[in-house]
Amino acid sequence: MAKTYKRENFDVTPEQEAEIDCLQELLKAPSRKDAMLTAVRLALHLVTESRNGHKLFLGDERGKDLRRLVMLGIEAPNYWPWTYLVQIPHPWKKQLCVKGRKLPAAAVWTGMMVNKLSRDEAADNWELPLAAIDEIIEYCEANKELLEMEAAEEGRRLAQKGIKLEPEPAHR
Repeated sequence: MAKTYKRENFDVTPEQEAEIDCLQELLKAPSRKDAMLTAVRLALHLVTESRNGHKLFLGDERGKDLRRLVMLGIEAPNYWPWTYLVQIPHPWKKQLCVKGRKLPAAAVWTGMMVNKLSRDEAADNWELPLAAIDEIIEYCEANKELLEMEAAEEGRRLAQKGIKLEPEPAHR
């Protein structure tokens, strides 16, 4: 039985040509065609595994220091920049909270400022790692406008209910 072949012909940019040449060299493939077919087989394998719910991790030879590798073009990358902060559903508040708690980032940040706490003292006070405190500071400083707006709305809602935030001045 004779094999049938189909010729594939397509144009590539100089950058794409350089990538194919690099791939051929890295794979030590005898030809550009072999390099591209190897890449196609690898992509097919990765897509199949991804669709079966598997994830790709890289680590050292002992399986330590594993880190997740997002397979661009196969799965959508997660651009969530925060490790310790999450969005908690709320009717109108959008600020982030500490993961695993209903502790708003702004509560930690303002608490640090009002009480003049160092990073270490704040970490100890809220039983959080220093990296979480650093993340809270970064988030709050980058989102001051949102936090101020939410604080003002909170004050408005409390005032509407007749709750005063400031004590009455002392009469003499």
